[in-house]
Amino acid sequence: MHVNSDAADNSASPQKKLWLMSADEASNEQAGSSRYSENKNSKDVCQSSLMQILESQIIPNLLKANESASPFFSTDGLRTELPTEEEIAHFSALCIATNQDAPDIYVQSLMSEGLNSEAIFLHLFAPAARHLGFLWEDDLCDFTQVTIGLVRMQQLTLRLGIEFQEKRKLAMDGMRALFAPIPGSQHTFGVLMVSEFFRKEGWQVWMELGSSESTLLEAVAKDWFEVIGLSVGTEAQVDSLREIIRRIRGCSANRQVKILIGGPLLVLSPDLYKEVGADGASADAASAVDLARTLFSA
Repeated sequence: MHVNSDAADNSASPQKKLWLMSADEASNEQAGSSRYSENKNSKDVCQSSLMQILESQIIPNLLKANESASPFFSTDGLRTELPTEEEIAHFSALCIATNQDAPDIYVQSLMSEGLNSEAIFLHLFAPAARHLGFLWEDDLCDFTQVTIGLVRMQQLTLRLGIEFQEKRKLAMDGMRALFAPIPGSQHTFGVLMVSEFFRKEGWQVWMELGSSESTLLEAVAKDWFEVIGLSVGTEAQVDSLREIIRRIRGCSANRQVKILIGGPLLVLSPDLYKEVGADGASADAASAVDLARTLFSA
């Protein structure tokens, strides 16, 4: 359900091109194939090293710098138009630029015009994350830029959540939900966003981000949840999704738990939930909340 979201990658699109063969290499398929494998392995090692640096140094510094930032606030502006494609692209560019304050200033300017927090979540953050995924797939920005851009969007999501939840509804107060990406997946942006929408509706929300399968199963076996939401990004994850749903149902403290799935893949396969044994599916955060409300009001 994670919207989305969440993802900064466009999971329904072709896989990221790791490198392109030259004309000479294309004329020799065997040699090209060998060089492709070497180049791919080299790039995988490079990406792994970059991820270690990002996780140990860059991301913690970004998060620490954001700790003292003030929350966003709404105004009496009259804007009703949703962000345009140009505004989405501009915001994406700000998130990967060197000026760390620029994305914050831009979001506050939109809110000053009257754009509400829900519109920013659904119609700025989510499409901007997908836009970064497109840029990466087309080799227009690199892995490091996309990662930093997504971290900044997650910072903004957390800050905006304070203002967003001031309008909180209590109709589902006491209901408990857990959200997680498929174990092993790093696509957490959508999970974070859908969690904010459920909190606004009065749900108590837990997240398991980047957890192993055993950690996720331990969590659902230990605590009672009415809803468990899983984010699926690519077709390659479908078999894993089917298996993890089967295991969740087998060990859940609540044997009547409702399992929902979401993510970009649901745009192309809205009935996927039937194939994997879930109770429902949603491609965005707002409709995920509506779906959960429907399941428990029937």
